[in-house]
This record gives sequence, structure tokens and C-alpha cells, in this order.
Amino acid sequence: MHDGTSNTNTRRGTKNAMGDANNPAGRLHTLLTDYRAAAHIDSTMHATWATVLGVSEGQVPVALAEVAALIPEIHRLVVQCGAAEQLALFEAFGRQWAVPIMSEHHPRQTPGPGPGAVDPNALAVLGGLSAYLSTCAPEGALPDAEEVAELRAAVRDLLDALAREDSLPRDLRSAINARLHDIIWAMDHVRIGGPGAVKQATERLLGQINISLYNAPEARSSGLLKKVMKTISCVWIAYKAGPQVHAALDGWQDLIKELPPAQ
Repeated sequence: MHDGTSNTNTRRGTKNAMGDANNPAGRLHTLLTDYRAAAHIDSTMHATWATVLGVSEGQVPVALAEVAALIPEIHRLVVQCGAAEQLALFEAFGRQWAVPIMSEHHPRQTPGPGPGAVDPNALAVLGGLSAYLSTCAPEGALPDAEEVAELRAAVRDLLDALAREDSLPRDLRSAINARLHDIIWAMDHVRIGGPGAVKQATERLLGQINISLYNAPEARSSGLLKKVMKTISCVWIAYKAGPQVHAALDGWQDLIKELPPAQ
């Protein structure tokens, strides 16, 4: 799938993309809005989703599994925020949000249900939930396309350097490799996973490094480790929003200072 800075989302504009992306209700609202705009009775549901998601029709079933996962994530956050009236809205309309994703209508059959697969009232409620979650449980921000490209290239450079690295323990090299690929995957799928998925991927790498250093303190002698920390801190900061940023920066800097100079 394409990253969140391209395809359909580009048409919606930076401001709208930023606001919609910071919670799963907003991301689902954007996708269903785009589906409704693209749908036509002469087009199959899978063909419409292929257009909206920027994938081939053969890739649609897997992509829709990611889209469907937004619904239980919305439920989790609504329960976490604890507003009974918002939970009641989810319970009343959640099933309707799933209709264009898991419809009883055959997804490769014409005529298709067209825009009617997305109920406008359910869509309006979803937009209201997005506004609520943007205040109650915001995930972060989306960097602009240029910054995303630079960050992605920096992570790729780390993977190339890691392939030539022989001073780190094999288990740590393997773990860093896996987590760096997780970061790239999250960046490429940000339209569905959102900025929170990118931050979580960087935090998992940080946790892996801390665990490995505890068990293998000699790994601190690798300058590549400091380059990894500096790069993932830049990624984390780019996808983070709100007043927590500056406080968190101090924590990243303290961790980086404990590592040897980059080579």
C-alpha cells in the first residue's frame, strides 16, 4: 500500500489529512468518505477499494483486513476514554461502518451497491467520534512528504550499515534489523496505522536496545548503535505531537549520551 502522503489522501489537503490521521476514527472516516466519493453501481466493491487504497484488486482483501482492524481499535479507545455516550454511539453505528468493508454483497459483482454502501448518518457519527478522539486520545502528527522521504532514507541507510556491521552481537543485529523494517512498514502504512504505529515501532526498537545492552554491555562500544538511536529519535519526534515532545526529547538525549560516539 502507498504511504499516507500520497494517492487519495493527497487530494484531501494537508490540514484535513493531519486532523483525520491522529486517531483510528478519523482514518476510517477518511477512507469511507473516499469510498463513497469513488463508488458507482457499475463498479465492483473491490474495484472501488482498489482505487481508494491505491492497490491492485488482488491486494484488496489483505488491505481491507487492515482497514477492518480500525473498528475494534476505535472501540478500545472509546472505552479507554470512558465516555458512556460515545460508547453508545459506537454500539449503535459500528456495524454500519463495517458494511462497505465486509458487505454481504459480493465484492466482485456488478451492479455494486455504489455510494449507498456507506450510510451518511453513520459517517457523520464517525466524524464526531474522530473529533472526540482527537481531543481525548490523539496519536501524533504526520510529517510532510519531504520529511517522510528523508526519514525513510535514513532508516534504509541504517539497514545498509547494519549489514556491514560485525561488532554487535548477532542477536542484537537481528533484532535491530527486524525493528527497523517494522518502522519502514509503519511509515508506508501510515494512512491506516497512523502516526501512533510509527512511534510504537521506534519505541519497540528502543526497548530492544535497552534489553540487549543490559545483557551484553560490551555492545556499547559500537558507534553504529548511537547512529541508530539518533535516527529513530528523529523519526519518533517527527510523528509526535503535543506538549510531551520537549519533555521526551530530554529522555532521548540522555539515552544517546550513554552510548559511544558515532563512527
